[in-house]
Amino acid sequence: VLCSMFSGWNLVASGLYLLLSVSSFEVSGGLVQSCGHIIPESPVLALGSNFTALCILNESCLDFGNIYAHQIIWKIKNRVVPKEQYREINRTVSSVTFNDTSSLATPLTCNVLADGQIEQNIYGITVTVGLPPEKPRNLSCIVNQVSKLTYPMTCTWNPGRPTFLDTRFVLKQRWPQENFPDCIPKDVNNSCTISDVQFFVNLELWVEAANALGKAESDPLVLDPIEIVKPLPPHNLLVKSGILPTVLKLSWDNRISGAVMKLKFNIRYRVVGDTDWMQVPPEDTASPRTSFSVQGLRPYTEYVFSIRCIREDGVGYWSDWSEEKTGVTTED
Repeated sequence: VLCSMFSGWNLVASGLYLLLSVSSFEVSGGLVQSCGHIIPESPVLALGSNFTALCILNESCLDFGNIYAHQIIWKIKNRVVPKEQYREINRTVSSVTFNDTSSLATPLTCNVLADGQIEQNIYGITVTVGLPPEKPRNLSCIVNQVSKLTYPMTCTWNPGRPTFLDTRFVLKQRWPQENFPDCIPKDVNNSCTISDVQFFVNLELWVEAANALGKAESDPLVLDPIEIVKPLPPHNLLVKSGILPTVLKLSWDNRISGAVMKLKFNIRYRVVGDTDWMQVPPEDTASPRTSFSVQGLRPYTEYVFSIRCIREDGVGYWSDWSEEKTGVTTED
């Protein structure tokens, strides 16, 4: 907020304003010299803290207009701050103190009553009130397989309470002997995706939050990314009838290499038209495979099948269910 300069005084007479000459003021670059300023300049303050600002008048302004610190009026927006919060430090400096910044708004201005009781604005500042970041919590990650060779890892966390300030979150990662580039969230402040990860080596991850009032770090998370993989579901599912009227044979392709991860499976099925799924006993499909014969079915009945998979030891996440395929048992 630029100072309204004491280059002349507005005198009220019969509803008309007369602007006096400003020839006695020092002008630089076409702008009248400032009469004072406020310190600190545009502070960022913790919500609920106390705060003191100083309005400092220039000597040249005092000499011209006989303006002194005891004439200063502090305002929040257009509301006058109670005078018991003022303090005249000397003839050029007035302070104002707020015991709780929750009552602050912007702008905070320093004003004076000049000759003729005309209020003039000296200076104003923008006051920003907020909170330091809390420690991010509940950091967790998942590796979503998107192709046979691509395994991006997405990590999420609880960022804590709103800070009311521009708060930057960064996901950091390192091996025991090597640091990696930071992962910076794009659209939200509680999630970040690392485009690709290395398996079979422990990775340390943590989140750092920072704003103008401080920094905070989450607890570290140490894991081997192979332990948090959600594989793609099996595909190319085929259902074939056989000689027996109570059996259908399934076959499929797995989209994760056995060298990377051995899988176990769930197979579910239902009669076409029914809504309730039945499931092959999990112990029957708890080993790597690309086919399975489902037994105990009804003759000459159409069934719907779907499959999902997870790492053989059950560590990590189940895949989504595969596309559904149908098959009909033969007549008895």
